[in-house]
Amino acid sequence: MDIDLSYLDPSRFESLASDLLMEEAESVRTIDGSGGDDGIDCFKGQTQGEITIYQHKFFTGRLNHSRKSQIQSSYETAKENHSGLDRWCLLIALDFTPKEQQWFEETIEQDAEDIEVNIWNESKIENLVSKYDHIVDRYFQQSTLAAGRKANEAIEFLSGNPLEQVAGAGEKMTEIRSDHSHWGIEYHYDSQEGTHQVKADPEFPIELETSLDIGEEKLKKLEAGEKVEFSPEEVEKLEASPSTVIPDDGELSSLVIKPSYQDIERAVQLEAPSIGFRRKLTLEVTDISDNSISLSTTDTGLDLSFTYFENSSEGTFDYNVDFEGQPVHEVYESLDLLKSLINADDFLMRDLEDDKIVFRAESDPDTLPDEISLLDEFVTNLYIIESKTGTSFTFEDWDELDFENARIARDLLEGKVTKSTIDTFSAELEPGFDQMLVDEIDGDGVIEGASINFGGFEILVLGEYIEVGDVELEIPKAKIKNIGQIEEATDTGSGVSLEMIPIEQPPKMKPI
Repeated sequence: MDIDLSYLDPSRFESLASDLLMEEAESVRTIDGSGGDDGIDCFKGQTQGEITIYQHKFFTGRLNHSRKSQIQSSYETAKENHSGLDRWCLLIALDFTPKEQQWFEETIEQDAEDIEVNIWNESKIENLVSKYDHIVDRYFQQSTLAAGRKANEAIEFLSGNPLEQVAGAGEKMTEIRSDHSHWGIEYHYDSQEGTHQVKADPEFPIELETSLDIGEEKLKKLEAGEKVEFSPEEVEKLEASPSTVIPDDGELSSLVIKPSYQDIERAVQLEAPSIGFRRKLTLEVTDISDNSISLSTTDTGLDLSFTYFENSSEGTFDYNVDFEGQPVHEVYESLDLLKSLINADDFLMRDLEDDKIVFRAESDPDTLPDEISLLDEFVTNLYIIESKTGTSFTFEDWDELDFENARIARDLLEGKVTKSTIDTFSAELEPGFDQMLVDEIDGDGVIEGASINFGGFEILVLGEYIEVGDVELEIPKAKIKNIGQIEEATDTGSGVSLEMIPIEQPPKMKPI
């Protein structure tokens, strides 16, 4: 692997962040947060004077509502407890999406005023780690950087007395094979030829960029998928990622290019005979081992992967979802495909080129995960709202309020009576209803058995206001939160919102 923060756990990430700050920023000190850290993980300056505060957050994946709240709370705590705060820096194990960056700027940076706000994100931290060998060795011993450096050290033994060469390099290569098995390194010494050979068959992807000066004959062989060997004179440029694949002082004796499975696509049809399901897909070959082939979908929020064996159609099936930024109708189609595969008794994959079955798997029906079930219900509601209103949704972070509002909006648009499970209900009262409420509210601020009409009622879903028409709200019993504002509105004739908390039973809403 390369430097990858996701391989750490929260404790090791915090330790890594502190070690980096010790190298990159002078006079940095750490805080033991076991008793409460006052919004500090590391700091520079004086806790009762001018201070720079560093906050570590081991968040991978995406920022949800909870993570945003934690970041904001850490910033607010640091600001409240340290009046001399002049710089606040967030060290976080992910790179922001444009929407996350916008949230950070609007919530943290614009609030900072005289405080300088900085971010050390995933890319910056991983880049800084590569500068320090001791940090790489401590936290990323399995990385390509660590393995490449050790391989170069082993190759340095290959001078002087042949016996010392073999013993020294052999010991080094044994250590590398033990610590970095994913490199697949093999070492061989030919006593007759007096040559040393190191081979690697890594389990991770390697990117090569090369320019070749080749003749027509070799070009035809390449186009035919044949193995071709090039001399150093024919290789004008050769760069690799990770760069340790090619030692800095390594001399190229030849470059051999073999056929690759990369960029191979297969047109297939997924079929579930028991439910009459068929769907055509284009899959990309992602891995080929000695006896198995792995295929996966591309350019979609639903990542389906299939692995099967050449001598048998039996195989495994897995999936992952990340729909952020996708149109809702595409998310709906992807979830429909996933549900069909999970709920079918069995399904198969047919190669459309030769019409042969290349994969089959059995499913355990009724095992749709809870998170997928909730996601499916939410997306279905959004899709129906789109069809009823013409609103176009783009899928993004959502919470319980979005989920409930989408359900309520769908029910009302379909002419159904629906229950509101929102803890606090807020809506603009029509003229006259404010006085009726004042008359009905008892001394404890409770109203019981009331019915209120709202014209042109709107519900907020994923940042979009959805108009559901005129509705009637039936309130079995509720606590009114803003009695003072309602009473004032009756005297002044101004508009006012109703804010209430249901008691025992949720209010009902129905279209008028």
